[in-house]
Amino acid sequence: MKKWIAISGVLIIALLVIMFITKPSEEKYNAWLIENISTRLDEQSPMAAMGISLFGEQIIESNTVVEDYMIFNTFETKFQEREMKFIGVFNMFIPLSV
Repeated sequence: MKKWIAISGVLIIALLVIMFITKPSEEKYNAWLIENISTRLDEQSPMAAMGISLFGEQIIESNTVVEDYMIFNTFETKFQEREMKFIGVFNMFIPLSV
C-alpha cells in the first residue's frame, strides 16, 4: 500500500514539474495569436492581415493580461471588441472563451 502511495506521489510531482517546464511564455502566446488572427483575417481582408503582421505584436501586448499560476498561465486579450481567454499549458493554448 505504501509503495503505491509513494509511486503516485512521485508521478504527481513529475507531472507538476513537466507542467511548470512546458508552460508557454507571453512571447509564444503573442506569436501564436498573431498567426491565428492573420490566418483568419487573410481570408476576409488581406490588407488587415498585413496590418496585423506589422503592428499585431504591439496591439496584442498592450491588450493582454497574463496570470501566472506556476504550472500554467492564463491569457486574456481584448481585440476588436472581443475578449479572448486561453490557458497555456504543455506548450499549447486551450481556449476558455473566444
